[in-house]
Amino acid sequence: MRKVVVVGGGISGLSAAYQLVSTGFDVTVLEASSSIGGKVSTIEIGGAPIDTGPDAFLVREPEMKELCSSLGLADELVAPVSRSAKIWVDGRMYALPKSQFLGIPLDLNELSSLGLISPEGIARAQNDFSAEAESSDEEESVGSLIRRRLGDEVMDKLVAPLLGGINAGDPDKISLSSGVPYLAAAAGLDASLIRSIQKFVRISDRDPTAPIFLTHPMGLGKVVDALVTELEGRIVVNEFVDSVLTEGNKWVVVGQKSNYEADSVILTTPSFVSASIVKSINDNVATLLASIRYATMAFVVFAFPSKEIQPFDGSGFLVAKSEGLLMTACSWSSSKWEHLRNRDLTFLRVSAGRFNDDRVLHLDDEELISTLLKELSITVDIRVAPEESRVIRWPRSFPQYELGHSLKVEKIQKLLRDKAPGVFVAGAAFNGLGLSACIRDAKVSAQRVEEYLGAAN
Repeated sequence: MRKVVVVGGGISGLSAAYQLVSTGFDVTVLEASSSIGGKVSTIEIGGAPIDTGPDAFLVREPEMKELCSSLGLADELVAPVSRSAKIWVDGRMYALPKSQFLGIPLDLNELSSLGLISPEGIARAQNDFSAEAESSDEEESVGSLIRRRLGDEVMDKLVAPLLGGINAGDPDKISLSSGVPYLAAAAGLDASLIRSIQKFVRISDRDPTAPIFLTHPMGLGKVVDALVTELEGRIVVNEFVDSVLTEGNKWVVVGQKSNYEADSVILTTPSFVSASIVKSINDNVATLLASIRYATMAFVVFAFPSKEIQPFDGSGFLVAKSEGLLMTACSWSSSKWEHLRNRDLTFLRVSAGRFNDDRVLHLDDEELISTLLKELSITVDIRVAPEESRVIRWPRSFPQYELGHSLKVEKIQKLLRDKAPGVFVAGAAFNGLGLSACIRDAKVSAQRVEEYLGAAN
């Protein structure tokens, strides 16, 4: 059997290994930490399972649901019971428009009625309907598109907080084509951005009553547990990989505990970690991998006594950057998920940290909790101490798809083909941040391994 070593035990590495095992390869997964799953992690707090990374996945991208089906979990998945969300801006809480696409308003009359955007901002956005058709081959940022079509106010008060909540980034620096490909696809059907997206939504023919997100009631860690079971005996934890070297027609993965011979290698570690591993192979690919920048975030999970706080009408709220708060978003888990409702405790997941805002790194756990509790008292009038709280830190965890990202990824792939045939990279740093995107990228890498080893035969 051909041997494949997968470096990294997050959802990308586990998915790649799962596919390769199913097609008959001898696979070993090496994970530097003591736990498997990466950012897909579930803890128990107040007797309830709470996800400390992604707490759901998009249904419109099929890979995560297909994986759950393959693992026998699809029938257990549940949808949120609350879809509505709010935003904290200008010192007030506003409802997000119901008619919107990635934060872009599709009904300016509805937007006007919410009071979130000033009459001047609404008038500026109205200009979109008389916009002339444009054509350019130049790559642009998300912020450039929105500001040009709908104005600064719609961008800063509505689109930026929503998109920033997805990738912890600055939409003025995020590539439209590689960072938000659905928006890029939706924006090219009409001179008016709003009409273009409306057409895109109609063409998509999506059932408006169908769930947008799904999760597992025991947490998405349940998916990781199922993958670990499938890969039993193939995972090595607490194994830090130093480098990858050539030895004849084989690769040798050099770990701190042992060396692992392989016919092919997939690196699913963060790009800056992969850079240090491949530096022994090629400096140029290492430099490109290291140039992908990351944002740092932290989550604090709170369990408050339900009788002491007011219920929240919605799944949570976003916080505009202009507010100067440490908090970037709050998921009101007890409103969002049926399995967390009607308990003595109310569960909130509060996120903090953005690209180029590393304040969370300079606060210890007690200071971080204290700061976010103060901000919860301002935004949602919670003034009671939590019965439990837990801090989860994700340093350098959200890759930023800046302008030129796609070209950079193409160069990385070409250099690996030319200088290190049989070594592949996959994961959130390359072709999408979401769970399904990571699984899709992992499957593509697994297929490349199969093709490479088939050709080698």
